[in-house]
Amino acid sequence: MKTKIKSTVYVVLFFLLLFSVQTLFAQSKLEKARKYKDNFQYAQAISLYSSKFKSITPRKETDIKDIAHCYMMMNDLNSAQKWLSKINSFTVYSPDEMLNYAISLKSSGDYENAINQYKRFESFFPERSAKVNEWIKSCEIAQEWIAKPLAYEVINVQNLNTEYSDFGLIPYKNGLMFSSDRKQEGVVYKPEDYFGWTGNPYLRFFNISGIKEDNTSSFPDLSVGINSSFHNGPGVFDSKTGIIYFTLTKMQKEKSLPTNSDPTSWVEVANPDKYINRLEIYTAILKDNHWENVTAFEYNNSDKYSVGHPALSVDGNILYFASNMPGGYGNSDIYYCRKLPDGHWSSPKNAGNIINSEGKEAFPVIASDGALYFSSDGFGGVGGLDIFRSTGIADKWTTPENMKYPFNSPRDDFQPYFTEPDIAGYLSSNRDGGKGEDDIYYFGKKIVIVGTVKTSLYGKSIALLPGAEIKIENITKNKTDDKISDKDGLFVEKADCNNSYRITASKKGYLKQEKEISAICSVVNDTVHVEFILDKLLENKSFVLENIYYDFDKWDIRPDAAVELDKLVNILKENPEIDIELGSHTDCRGTDPYNKSLSQKRAEAAVGYIISKGIVSKRISAKGYGEFKPRIDCPDGNCSDTEHQLNRRTEFTVTKVHK
Repeated sequence: MKTKIKSTVYVVLFFLLLFSVQTLFAQSKLEKARKYKDNFQYAQAISLYSSKFKSITPRKETDIKDIAHCYMMMNDLNSAQKWLSKINSFTVYSPDEMLNYAISLKSSGDYENAINQYKRFESFFPERSAKVNEWIKSCEIAQEWIAKPLAYEVINVQNLNTEYSDFGLIPYKNGLMFSSDRKQEGVVYKPEDYFGWTGNPYLRFFNISGIKEDNTSSFPDLSVGINSSFHNGPGVFDSKTGIIYFTLTKMQKEKSLPTNSDPTSWVEVANPDKYINRLEIYTAILKDNHWENVTAFEYNNSDKYSVGHPALSVDGNILYFASNMPGGYGNSDIYYCRKLPDGHWSSPKNAGNIINSEGKEAFPVIASDGALYFSSDGFGGVGGLDIFRSTGIADKWTTPENMKYPFNSPRDDFQPYFTEPDIAGYLSSNRDGGKGEDDIYYFGKKIVIVGTVKTSLYGKSIALLPGAEIKIENITKNKTDDKISDKDGLFVEKADCNNSYRITASKKGYLKQEKEISAICSVVNDTVHVEFILDKLLENKSFVLENIYYDFDKWDIRPDAAVELDKLVNILKENPEIDIELGSHTDCRGTDPYNKSLSQKRAEAAVGYIISKGIVSKRISAKGYGEFKPRIDCPDGNCSDTEHQLNRRTEFTVTKVHK
């Protein structure tokens, strides 16, 4: 009996010991995860948190907050939102977590729930609710913009992007350059080669020769000689001087409130007695395809603050950048320096409170037309960082204009590069549906050709004409597309900005018609309308040729008349099944014999011109009618000059329709 009791005690002790070991192991795992979090190594912290809470839900509010914080700092807002939502089950609320939850909802496009959370935040923390109405209004405006998107298409550059972060596309020599923390094939990575914040390698500059029209790119090459051992990018390349201005990060012993150097974000965190990362600007000059003279910007001051995200004015004499140096308006502002005669830069000056807010301003870009584009979360908009546009110089700017949806998304959008001002280019975004954390997207102004095909019924009424064959030729790019008009006589074609098109509408039993249009893109208009009225081919039906004029008492074909006759030549070529009579008519002034003779000569001259353009002579005949078939009767010659002009006309009549 004693032996049995003793065995039972051993078993109980064994399980108690096992439970204690497991508990200690779990606690040590949590402690290690918190240390990773406190040291900005969020990817490693998440890995431990995930293994700890793989099959159970944390019971402590602090654990949930820590996990949510890690995801927020990694900019994984979808995951952060899931964990922040759990905080609502606790009775103790933190204003930061509740506000972050509302922000994550907005950044996922869930505007209605974001509005509810902002209202809830106001009720719980009225002392911090001064901007709640502004935040709610921003959500409402975002909903309106998404419901009525601007005429832009935004397309992921699939074969350029990876599962990692790819962003900051800029023109470089005859190609392009961008930053990426992708893993390179054939490279063996050591632990120190990874950035603990994201768990990915450090950002490097890569080059590509270009991106094709179908949004495929060449294979990226590492930009040798410019990349440091830490983060590199974004930057701007001055093709006139061969100088690149670029962002580097630097390990810095923390002495005061630091700034996160994640190149796609500016986040204030307090963490005493630790090393942090700060942004700095450097330059290098390209000589014989090699980077030389890597030089620090004279106003770097990483002991106290960051400077980064350089941009150049069109003439290269003003350097813009983002910084959180003291004296700004918000978390980070846009500053500028002017180039001095000796090649140095003047002291940094704030670009002013028109473009700088209480929030974050970053990623300034100067387009080829001189417009400033930058990203901000301080002016409201579709999501996190939205791209804004302003015009001006130095510290004199117009009120920033939000680029709206779909240029901006519920997530972060930044670093636009325009290949055509206001029309097309590339931007960086971590919007949902991408391949990686940040992706490079093509954007282009959409313009459509909306065509209507109709037919005249014996010249008396207009009816829609379905089933017409539409040939759309892009004259600029030498491309052709075919359409069929629908039951309402409509067809729609996507057009390329500032391209010219030749469109032909045809249907068996109707005269073909051809028109040329230009797809001129503008901010206001995104549609080109074109209408075709196809005349039904009926024998003995006549059609007036407009603007066929002759000099007084002459029958020579004038250049302006030749233009109109060329249209008839095209009709005959496009409709080989018809024969015609070309008739010339005069007004009633002059004698009958004179008018008859003159009109015959004019008809024969016109027919001769048409035959000279390759039309078989047996398909066309000439007939001078003089004044005997007027469009308008003029009793005793009493007509106005306008009415006489209508009678002086040239017509063609379908004499035969070959089956």
